[in-house]
Amino acid sequence: MTEVRNKLLRLIPGDELSRIVGLCERISLRPHQVLHHYRLPMEHVYFVESGLVSVAARVGHEEFVEVWLIGSEGLVGAPVLLAPKTVPLHRRTVQVSGEALRIRTGDFSKILDDLPHLRSVVERYLAAVLVQTSQSGACNAYHGVKQRLARWLLVARNALGKDEMPLTHVMLAELLGVRRASVTECLEVLQKTGMISTKRGWVTVEDAVGLTKLCCDCFGLIEREYRRHLLSTDHTDSRPEEDAAITTTVARRQSESADRELSRPSD
Repeated sequence: MTEVRNKLLRLIPGDELSRIVGLCERISLRPHQVLHHYRLPMEHVYFVESGLVSVAARVGHEEFVEVWLIGSEGLVGAPVLLAPKTVPLHRRTVQVSGEALRIRTGDFSKILDDLPHLRSVVERYLAAVLVQTSQSGACNAYHGVKQRLARWLLVARNALGKDEMPLTHVMLAELLGVRRASVTECLEVLQKTGMISTKRGWVTVEDAVGLTKLCCDCFGLIEREYRRHLLSTDHTDSRPEEDAAITTTVARRQSESADRELSRPSD
């Protein structure tokens, strides 16, 4: 059995896994490395093993805002499934160093027809990504910086599988599309409440359950949809008690939101 750390590849049977891995090469991911440039053809698809990649949309001349994150739970280049010769309108950049299995776009497109389980997993991942991107857009338009920052930290923590993340104030400000001063102010508030701790170039989540309570409902919706589409029996990175507490918090917040909707007077 081929050993892999990417959670999508762990969902497919051994015979398919051997075939796809046989076409891949393992590479290092360097901070600030651009995997896909804006409006240039995708030459490779990347199954992230460790690290963090942000997908950013262009909002102005040389200005980009992050629209979703990819860690070991996903792959970079999923749109190739829909259009093999697609030219991306987003830029994909490594934010946290790590490793990935890289496969040429042409090889990936061809082998999907022969590997039904892999195709199914990638299609389900695309469904989860659509939820993440649309919900992130709504969150950025509606919620305050502190709630958006809490959501981003929780999503990044899940994608990395670690509490400690190499993140600077400047990086977070660029990813959220806000001023650095706003990020610094929010991080100070979160640190005072004990939800996070910071040191130069690093942010550590100390209280994920508390951060979930502070966060808007968007994180819970994103997390629920990923689990619904791609629930794995692999628990090597799980934290059962903490995961259960977070799930309970998310469920309670969603229940409270539903109750508020039902109690609103009809037009």
